[in-house]
Amino acid sequence: MTPNQLRAQQLMAKHKMCIVHDWMTVMGGAEEVLKVMHELLPVPIHVAQYNAEKLKWAQSADVRHHWITNLPFSKSKHHIYSPILADVYRSFDLRNYDVVVSVSHTFAHHAKARPDAVHFGYYHTVARALWVPEIDGRVGEGFLRKKVADRLRRLDLEAAKNFTYITANSRTAGARVEKFYKRPVDNVLYPCVDTEKWRDTTRLSDDEGYVMWSRLIPYKKFDLAIEAAKQAGFKLHIVGSGPFEPQLKAMAQGYNNIIFEGRLPDDDLKALLSRARGVLFPAYEDFGIVPVEAMAAGLPVVVFNQGGASETVLPEFGEHIAAQTPDELIAAVQRLEKKTYDPDALKAHAEKFSEERFRGELLDAIEAAIERGPNRRFIE
Repeated sequence: MTPNQLRAQQLMAKHKMCIVHDWMTVMGGAEEVLKVMHELLPVPIHVAQYNAEKLKWAQSADVRHHWITNLPFSKSKHHIYSPILADVYRSFDLRNYDVVVSVSHTFAHHAKARPDAVHFGYYHTVARALWVPEIDGRVGEGFLRKKVADRLRRLDLEAAKNFTYITANSRTAGARVEKFYKRPVDNVLYPCVDTEKWRDTTRLSDDEGYVMWSRLIPYKKFDLAIEAAKQAGFKLHIVGSGPFEPQLKAMAQGYNNIIFEGRLPDDDLKALLSRARGVLFPAYEDFGIVPVEAMAAGLPVVVFNQGGASETVLPEFGEHIAAQTPDELIAAVQRLEKKTYDPDALKAHAEKFSEERFRGELLDAIEAAIERGPNRRFIE
């Protein structure tokens, strides 16, 4: 048993605990963090929607989902139930727990612990569709949509009062919590990344140019990278699948330097990275796991100079772009081409975001929250 596991066992022996999480319907970055969190603290997980087939690791966990999970499309198109999810989380009965750990990027912070309980909040972000529509435009236009969004914003501000102790997954996310919710962030706890998985990636050549990998959705900015590759002629490998794929392939038609790889097993992706020059990540993310994974594989990264990636990719480990434009991305690639990066230094830096680091800091924060007690703090 590791020291962190022993600490976790002692914590659970003293306190009845649970975790509240946003929907568990796909295995994304938030769910990777939840997996590590639950491995450390194997307590009940309360969630609105749950798709066990997509989260194999959770099949042995005590996942307590709401009946909404059985409604049509609730597991595959969870966003369509967003107008009522705030009410779903408010309905959770958490009276039996004296420590509640809520992990929120949309509605999980609406869950209410009893007044004398410690309610530890981990924000991946505020609900971006409600508060940062320039980044997440899913609210859309129309009278009814705007009325629903107005109601959800009112409920969201009320829900932000629930936590007794607040952590954020980056300084970027923390600044939004303080701006919109008027709650002081107690500390920043960067998410965990499975750096060990990428550590054995070797550097064989630079022949394959640049790699982007993620789900193919608009805000990831694959279109920006494609346009830059079309103009500058550098080789670009796009790894992943998603709803934006047909449009991206149409953009790249006729350009042999742009290769769509589809979804790749980890070993195949590592083989590709071993022959790449660098990784492109021009998206705005509150944290951004891919840049850390790239550095763990020994590769420099080009990132947007806003959001979490600007905090994790320091100047000696890649290049920053000041605007999400093809010209900025091309200039950054050209700067990167003139430099030499030490793969061992990149891998060592990525270890600052390892799973074991996360476990220790998570326990530190929960223990600090318990020591402080159930009182809440606000920005005046």
